[in-house]
Amino acid sequence: HRRKRHHRHSHHRSHSRALVVSMTVLGVLLLLVAGVAAGVIVVGKRGENQIKEAKTQTEITAPEDVQVDEEGKFIVYNGEKYCYNDNVINILCMGVDRSIQNTSDDNIGENGQADVIILASLDTHTGRLTLINISREAMVDISLYNVQGNYIGTENRQLCLAYAYGDGKEGSCLNTAEAVSRLMYGMPINAYMALDLDGISVLNDAVGGVTVEILEDMSERDPALKQGSIVTLTGEQAHTYVRSRDTELLESNSLRMERQKQYLSAFMQKTLSEIKANPTVVLDLYQTASEYMITDISPSQAMYLASLVVTTGFSGGDMMTVQGEVVDGGKYAEFIPDNKALYQMILNVFYEKIE
Repeated sequence: HRRKRHHRHSHHRSHSRALVVSMTVLGVLLLLVAGVAAGVIVVGKRGENQIKEAKTQTEITAPEDVQVDEEGKFIVYNGEKYCYNDNVINILCMGVDRSIQNTSDDNIGENGQADVIILASLDTHTGRLTLINISREAMVDISLYNVQGNYIGTENRQLCLAYAYGDGKEGSCLNTAEAVSRLMYGMPINAYMALDLDGISVLNDAVGGVTVEILEDMSERDPALKQGSIVTLTGEQAHTYVRSRDTELLESNSLRMERQKQYLSAFMQKTLSEIKANPTVVLDLYQTASEYMITDISPSQAMYLASLVVTTGFSGGDMMTVQGEVVDGGKYAEFIPDNKALYQMILNVFYEKIE
């Protein structure tokens, strides 16, 4: 990627960041299955056409050794030709920490941070849902705005800060979507959803808890969270498991993302099981989540997505993580994506090989 001048400013605090993985997962699921409880399994083209109108207008780009034709619709890479899959819908899901929010008129960059960033890619032809987990510390060019919405410029910063430079609402979501699209070589983003952290314990318990094998020893925080133990996380346990990290370790966010990935997969499997047993559970969960959610997905769009996902389901193998290296930026950790691996992921998810 083209790199602009490096700026190390960050609002990253020394204490552990509050994450919202369970809420993010719930948001992904509820937005995809909201229509099922109402008995809507088949919907018209209206929802499809609306949601396929990408919210980001970032130009599709590629590494220097890739040939790009027709504005990214076709590319040639390593002697192979690929075509962009027009059936793909991309939804940006964010878990937002608003504890540092400051919306005074003379303030900029203090409208919360996107601490959990997951790009949900849904193939409308096959119904396959792929979740791409992106580090909050990924370095990318982000657009800077003040709270009045005045554009300041772009700088290379941690991805999580894209949300901070906005209005703390829809504007922040769109700014983060634009930054993610830049990171992903201009892949379009069709919709967004941001969830606050305050309901994590309630939402986790709403599905009866989530069972995981503890990946890291957290017995100092909770005696039950001993490495290797099989635990059904409830309430504050889930909150602790998905949000905590040792900020003294450079790799702390990467380690935490592994827990997020594990929890996310387990949560989705548990939630789908609950929905199959009792579809009306969706209505209760959605109502609870709506108190903490900002999204541009309408009910008709949610029902369209529901008709695709519910019958297909989700497997842990459909979750990916953007690979890269964590480096010491002098004061803060910086995640430098492996562009070769990232582009291969893009080909696998968003393109189809032309035989």
